[in-house]
Amino acid sequence: MIILSILQCILYLLIIPFSLGTIFTSQFDEKYNTVGNTLVFGFISELAVFQVLFLLFYKLDRTLTELTWVSSVILVLTSLFFLILFIVRKGYKKIKLPKFDLGFGVFALFTVYMIVMRNLQGVNDGDDAFVIGNALTTYTNDVFYKVDYYTGFTIASNSFKRHLLASNPLFIAYLAKVTFIHPAILAHRILGSFYLLLHNAVIYNISMLLFDKEKIKYRSLFASFVSLLTIWDFHSYLTDSTFILSRTWQGKAMFCALGIPLAILLLLMIGECKGKNNMLFAAAVVLAVSCIAMTPASIYLLTLFFVAGCICVAFAVKKVLVVIKALPMALSMAIIASLYMIYLK
Repeated sequence: MIILSILQCILYLLIIPFSLGTIFTSQFDEKYNTVGNTLVFGFISELAVFQVLFLLFYKLDRTLTELTWVSSVILVLTSLFFLILFIVRKGYKKIKLPKFDLGFGVFALFTVYMIVMRNLQGVNDGDDAFVIGNALTTYTNDVFYKVDYYTGFTIASNSFKRHLLASNPLFIAYLAKVTFIHPAILAHRILGSFYLLLHNAVIYNISMLLFDKEKIKYRSLFASFVSLLTIWDFHSYLTDSTFILSRTWQGKAMFCALGIPLAILLLLMIGECKGKNNMLFAAAVVLAVSCIAMTPASIYLLTLFFVAGCICVAFAVKKVLVVIKALPMALSMAIIASLYMIYLK
């Protein structure tokens, strides 16, 4: 069973995300085609697919087991198709690897240290009780938002529905079901470490954009400096460091660790891209859906941030089209936000 759990974790957290990520990175400019970008964009695609399917299955009053089967079939078959396509087209030859020098080694050590810190810390706040409680209740009762995870009784009010669009706790339950790992262990240990790895991959890819050509030696220095700020910035329980290192699997912590940095990366790529950038805006739409799965607050936070960023990029590159292409992302947010009116009836 342990071996099967390990294999399932590799499948759902590495193989499927990497395969889905090739959909985007194979269309990016060559310098953006990195292992980190492939894995990160693939994971947000996996989360976005689950989010859409969850909203459908919840409205149809279906079970977690049914959602698990459908999601797994769709994700496995889709990732298998794109993985075969990636191998046939020899896409592995086009992937850019980081410069493995002393600086990158230091950054890798910081990453390992952050993961160790994450696993040594315990979290006992109310938000953790909400996330793990919902995940465990869904996992054991096989239904969505039907049982109060504090009392075990059937929910009689609609107060819980303010969190309805955020499917992250249910995504944990879904992964627990396919990996045969308890939701608390999966979230605290495996997902916490995995999300930290993705976070640092985004940070390093940002450094690759900021420091190019003759400044390449500063990439690892910048990424290591950001890691140091994260490691030591614990002056308040509301800092980004607290979210990233001690509450990593929680929705708003995921938004802080992945959603916002990935939006920054996309804005930098849009500003620098000299070729076709339509796939970057398509990635922004997928990011929008996955961020709603993390926290409904992203509906306005990410929209304002990304659209305002595109306006700045449009001024910098003198292309109004950049703002127009950002509208589908804002529209996708508005469409999902409108679901509140449907689901709260």
